[in-house]
Amino acid sequence: MEKTKKSLLIASLVALAVTCIFFILAIFGVEVFNGIAFRLLLIFASLSVGFAFLTNEINVLTRNKILGIFSISFLSISLLFALIIFSTPLLENGSIFNTITAIVALFSTFFMIVISLATRLEKRLLVLQIITYAILLLLEVLFSILIAGFPLFKITAMTEIFSVICVISVGLLIALWILSTKKTYSIEKGETDKEYIKVLKKDYDKIIEENNNLKQQIQKLTKKD
Repeated sequence: MEKTKKSLLIASLVALAVTCIFFILAIFGVEVFNGIAFRLLLIFASLSVGFAFLTNEINVLTRNKILGIFSISFLSISLLFALIIFSTPLLENGSIFNTITAIVALFSTFFMIVISLATRLEKRLLVLQIITYAILLLLEVLFSILIAGFPLFKITAMTEIFSVICVISVGLLIALWILSTKKTYSIEKGETDKEYIKVLKKDYDKIIEENNNLKQQIQKLTKKD
């Protein structure tokens, strides 16, 4: 698992570096927003973001196998669809496939956020979690309607309603993320949960080493007796 995370992280950083090079070339007047160069830019940018998200989802996999597999599968499908679009004439032509891909990517991000937070918080702040996920789901549906081409903002006061929902969603997500981080920090400092305690690997290795040394000393004393 750790090797997979490391490989994905390296791949993400390499793709990010290539993406940055494209933008630097654009600053110096090189045409990178047309033709094959633009396709490559989109491909490497997608790989960088996709691999970074997959790295995070592997952490979810260690906390909840079923939800982790679901999230990784959904995210992988979104990445695959995006690469298909950026590598084929679909990028210029536009089609229902592009719309479906955008909506799938949107909901993939939604599920990734929800699963990541839910596995961190578990049953803590359950009411706040449900409210946050419900509002976020409403926002995802509104975005999907816009992507599908429905003139949503022509409805009276919809612009204001949409803006309010965006602000509330972001605020609640930030609050939940801070609270989930606080829990992780508390456990790492040594506070116990009902079923487990989390310690750093170096501390765990030290405990094992001291335990083995103690066993050896006891065996030596037993032999002398």
